Amino acid sequence: MDLAFGWIGTIFEALLQMVPRLVIVRNTHAAVKWKTRGRMVAIPGGRRTLYWPLVTEIEKIVTARQPVDLEKQSLMTQDRKPVVVGGYVVCHINDVLKAIGEKNWDVDSTIAEIVSACVVVSVMQHTFDELMEGIAAGPEGKFMQHLTGECRRQLRQYGVYIDRAGITDFTTCRVYNVIGNSPAG
Repeated sequence: MDLAFGWIGTIFEALLQMVPRLVIVRNTHAAVKWKTRGRMVAIPGGRRTLYWPLVTEIEKIVTARQPVDLEKQSLMTQDRKPVVVGGYVVCHINDVLKAIGEKNWDVDSTIAEIVSACVVVSVMQHTFDELMEGIAAGPEGKFMQHLTGECRRQLRQYGVYIDRAGITDFTTCRVYNVIGNSPAG
């Protein structure tokens, strides 16, 4: 019986595609209205708009301040000391079309990838002692300001503004190479 009348549901869904719908975008979000032929329109937060589901899709994204923790990385300083570094970034989206519309699929992954790469380059350009001084100076120190500026420059093209970036974990380490299934002895 369900299969016999299943076509009614399909017709009803198709008819609903022709009815305009209301979407509300919170103040902490923005949206992209994808129209036919690839045209995009940004919808700022705190707005509502009508769209036609037959020819338009809506994608929302958080634009408010967001902290992002980075995975710890084993790195080498300029003076060849092995260290483990963990970091963070605080950011917000200032151009929704660049963040999810033009050339980016997953803005969260892009942020983590680029900031992690900036941490690698920044750590490898400094000696261990310079890093210790720079991290101890806190967010206002030269090292953290350099890291923030580099992350900001790299992510600008994706519509992301970096409020600040920094190091949360920093320690020395030993690196062991393991060959096969057992440690080399």
